[in-house]
Amino acid sequence: MAKLRLAGIRKAFDGKVVLEDVSIDVPSGEIVAVIGPSGCGKTTLFRCILGELRPEGGSVVVDDLDVTRVPQEKRGVGIVYQGYALFPHMSVRDNVAYGLRMRRAPRREADEKVSEMLDLVQLRHRADAYPGTLSGGEKQRVALARALAVNPRLLLLDEAFTALDATTRSQVVQEVRAIIKRLGVTTLLITHDQEEAFLFSRRVLVLNEGRVVTFDEPERVMRHSHPFVQDFVKMCLIHEAKVETYASGTMFVTAEGGAQIPIQIPGVAPGDVVHVMVKKGPTQSIEVWPTDAD
Repeated sequence: MAKLRLAGIRKAFDGKVVLEDVSIDVPSGEIVAVIGPSGCGKTTLFRCILGELRPEGGSVVVDDLDVTRVPQEKRGVGIVYQGYALFPHMSVRDNVAYGLRMRRAPRREADEKVSEMLDLVQLRHRADAYPGTLSGGEKQRVALARALAVNPRLLLLDEAFTALDATTRSQVVQEVRAIIKRLGVTTLLITHDQEEAFLFSRRVLVLNEGRVVTFDEPERVMRHSHPFVQDFVKMCLIHEAKVETYASGTMFVTAEGGAQIPIQIPGVAPGDVVHVMVKKGPTQSIEVWPTDAD
């Protein structure tokens, strides 16, 4: 686990400022989503954290160590991309082991770590399969296992759930969130999907025109008075609810108005308190996700 501090980050391309005075403190083990309109600087910010770009001003600090000028390969930052970037000619096992082999980890140590990661993402039974035979959710979990296998200090997810279909995405977001929370890895997710951001994160960073509009808990972001936030954010947090069970054992929560919503969320048990959120629009949808007691 590592804490992250961005202090006054400024980045420009050909004289056009893309990031201006971006400053946030991310506590160790925090899960953060970064949202904003196209061109707001999300990807540029990630590239500065990763080390692909060097800002003209400000600093990237990890656990009190300024890494602004530290090479990318020495920062200890793992990343999962939108397209997963799996090697099609390698098995699941070899894909997960790739980073360890590049770091010349001893064979026995690497094998043990790969087995641990495959168990973590529940893909041991697919260890000898190739990416072309995997579902979208399985590919996502392989990419996550590969990124986590090298014990990164920070994890970046760059539109990591975008390739999934709508029916799969919510479940995979919850599964990945549960894995990351269990490991306590400090994580930042770029996403254009606000629903995904609020389901996944404990804090949300809203960027607009390269500047921080707000950085806060999802509930506070949804209610923020800034005109841009009110116009951009299309969610409405309804309330918290306690998980109950039907006689059949199926879990559900009761939304305001009395509607009972069946749920199946990894790590959630009867008696737990969860958030209930309604997505605004012509057709409303309801999402439920766990609170964090820690």
